[in-house]
Amino acid sequence: MVAIVVVATVGASTLGTASASPVLLVDYKALNYNATNGVWTDSSGNGDNATVPVGTTAPTLMANATPNGSSAVSFTYLEYLDIATGLAPGSGYTVLAFAEPTEAVYLDDNLVGGPSGAMAYRIGPTSGVNYQLLGNDGTTLGTSNTGVPTTAFSMIGVATDNAGKATFYFNGNADGTTTANDLFTSSINLIGARGSSATGFFTGNVAEIQIYSGVLTTSEVQTVNQAFTNSYITPVPEPASLALLAVAGVGMLLLRRGKKLGVLLNDQGSLLNGQK
Repeated sequence: MVAIVVVATVGASTLGTASASPVLLVDYKALNYNATNGVWTDSSGNGDNATVPVGTTAPTLMANATPNGSSAVSFTYLEYLDIATGLAPGSGYTVLAFAEPTEAVYLDDNLVGGPSGAMAYRIGPTSGVNYQLLGNDGTTLGTSNTGVPTTAFSMIGVATDNAGKATFYFNGNADGTTTANDLFTSSINLIGARGSSATGFFTGNVAEIQIYSGVLTTSEVQTVNQAFTNSYITPVPEPASLALLAVAGVGMLLLRRGKKLGVLLNDQGSLLNGQK
C-alpha cells in the first residue's frame, strides 16, 4: 500500500508567509477515535472533539489500514463528523490530513468543509482524481496537477490564503496554483462533508487530520509530510524483533563485562591460570 497527506492551508499568503506563527487548533488521530460512540478526540489539548451527528451513522475504525499497519477512520457515503467549535477563518488555516480516497465516482468528496462562505477541501475526478479547493458558493477555485490514487494512501496538500489564492502540493512538492479570489467568511465545522445541511460526503480512510490557525511555510509542509511518513509509512518493528534486540544488547553487555573481568583477574594474580 502506498500512502495521502492532505495539506490545506488558508492564510496570509499563497506560499505560506504568515504574519504570526501557526497555532495547532485540532489534531485528530485515528488511534484516538471511538467507533462505538462516534467521538474523535482532539489530541491538541484544546478539547475540540469531533462527533457523529444525532441520527447518522458513525464512521468505522479500520485496523492495519496504512502502509505500516496503523489504524485509520473509514468514511462511507452519508458518514461525517461535526467539529465541536467551528474554526473561524481569522488570518487563515492550515489543514493537514493523511488519507486514502477509495472512489472516483462523485465530483464532490470533501475531507473538510463548512457552510456557505467557508473553505472546502475535496477530492474529485476532474482530470483524474485530483484534489480541489472550493469557494464560498461551492465553485472550484483551483485543482491540482496530479491525480491521486484511489487504492492507496498519498501525501497531498493545498495552501491558500483567505482570498482563495492557492498553491497545491503532492508529496511535499508544489503541484499547481490558482489566483482565483473568493473571501472565506464562515468556519470549518465538518469532517467528511461540507455545507449547512452536509453534502459532498468523503469516501475513504483518514489516519490523521490537523488544523492550524495561520499558514505553514513550504518547508514546514515538507516537515509535516515527513512526520506523517514516519508515523504511517515507515515500518514499525515487531514485538518479537524488539525482544531479540533487547536480548542481544544484554548479551553484548555481559560479554564486554566478562572480558574486562578476565583482564582484571589476570592483573591481580593470574587466577585464571590457577596461580595465587
